[in-house]
Amino acid sequence: MVGRFLSGSLYVVILSVLVCSFFPLISQAAEGEQKWIFQTGSTILSSPAIGDDGTIYVGSNDSNLYAINPGGVKKWAFQAGNQIQSSPAISSEGVLYVGAYDYKLYAINPDGTKAWEFPTTGEIYSSPAIDSDGVIYVGSDDTHLYAIDDKGAKKWSFATGDRVRSSPAVSYDGTIYVGSDDTKLYAIKSDGAKKWEFPTGGIIRSSPAIGSDGVVYVGSADKNVYAINADGTEKWKFPTDGSISSSIVIGPDSNLYVGSEDKYVYSIKSDGTEKWAFETSGAVFSTPVLGNNGILYVGSEDKTLYAINTNDGTEKWAFTLTNVAGPSSPGIGFGGVLYMGCGDGSLYAVETGANRIAVSPWPLFNHDVRHTARNNANQGPIASAGSDQTVKSRISATLNGSASVDPDYGIPLFTWTQTDGTSVDLSDPSAVNPSFTPDSEGSLTFMLTTTDNSGAQSTDTCIVKVVNEEVDNGCFISTVIPR
Repeated sequence: MVGRFLSGSLYVVILSVLVCSFFPLISQAAEGEQKWIFQTGSTILSSPAIGDDGTIYVGSNDSNLYAINPGGVKKWAFQAGNQIQSSPAISSEGVLYVGAYDYKLYAINPDGTKAWEFPTTGEIYSSPAIDSDGVIYVGSDDTHLYAIDDKGAKKWSFATGDRVRSSPAVSYDGTIYVGSDDTKLYAIKSDGAKKWEFPTGGIIRSSPAIGSDGVVYVGSADKNVYAINADGTEKWKFPTDGSISSSIVIGPDSNLYVGSEDKYVYSIKSDGTEKWAFETSGAVFSTPVLGNNGILYVGSEDKTLYAINTNDGTEKWAFTLTNVAGPSSPGIGFGGVLYMGCGDGSLYAVETGANRIAVSPWPLFNHDVRHTARNNANQGPIASAGSDQTVKSRISATLNGSASVDPDYGIPLFTWTQTDGTSVDLSDPSAVNPSFTPDSEGSLTFMLTTTDNSGAQSTDTCIVKVVNEEVDNGCFISTVIPR
């Protein structure tokens, strides 16, 4: 009730100081410019995943998994027993799964508390995948791939001949694909039985990508990209001049994109021939991400994030990082903001000019922004504009889209529009919870449109009744009207 005893101007000054003390200023960045940096305590090799409310989740070698809001402010940090190089995966219920070098896979609730932990007998570098039934798959340095149910109980384990640092991918038919340091790609049935194995000439740290036709693509330390049919036979292989630990991205036209330690990013046609090669000045361990604007974004060991035109392989822009990009692979979240980790522990937010990832068979590391690493048919989002409410005129009110959900691959776009009543200015029409200040009494109607990462949309509306501001300076609490 401080405002009852201070002049209006002094109240605004004090409120502004308090807000700026707790929330960083977010720059209105142009395409290819930084919006913010979030600093962790050590190197980031983990790749960020993005939740339905825009929260970014990323691991660090400081042993923490961080939850960061879209403005760059820490929500919470979960501490494991050792460094986290595994990339988190997010279930449809918002539960996070991530491995750590303390030999454990962790399940973490959306509020940052531990749901359960699953022990293995080796370090976990592999990033988990989640199938449509909620089963989690993850590799371990103990040479096994594990299948774990959503309560933390082991369903089965599959033994390979060496460490499993490749991250598994799950096909729409339930087949799990994963590489091993024993040089083989394995196809495993949903019950844990082996379907086939495909030998390469080097260790496989690259994670498989699955095309819409069931063809599996993977890179190897033998410097080749392999296209492997669903029956385990080779379709083709594409040679580079460096080991490949970057994972493959598949575009809408079935062209492939991959980085190599030979310092190039390659575009490969679906028949295995080269479309173009883009030269950087450092090894490319990072997996690219493809925006819906046709631009490919990828980091390099030369301390640069590149934006590359996919039609001809020319540079659109380059953003200088403070350290090497490493294997942390970028993702694109709300409004087209790209997030990527860096060797000095920084998580960057950079404006891309896209508004979501491309609609394609496999547009980024582990398939989608939740990192489910599966390619089942998309299910559309369900928008929720929140309950109808009553507010006072000339007092700030907030809309609430936080109950909107997507059953599989995530919501990157929230769009609020006013469809009835005296016009008001929303603080940010693309925010989950935008605010506004009505000037007069009346009824206002707002429509929320949610768009998922495959372009499917859902709408919902809410009504805000604005009543006259009370003459006295008492406290007013807005009334939520059950719908």
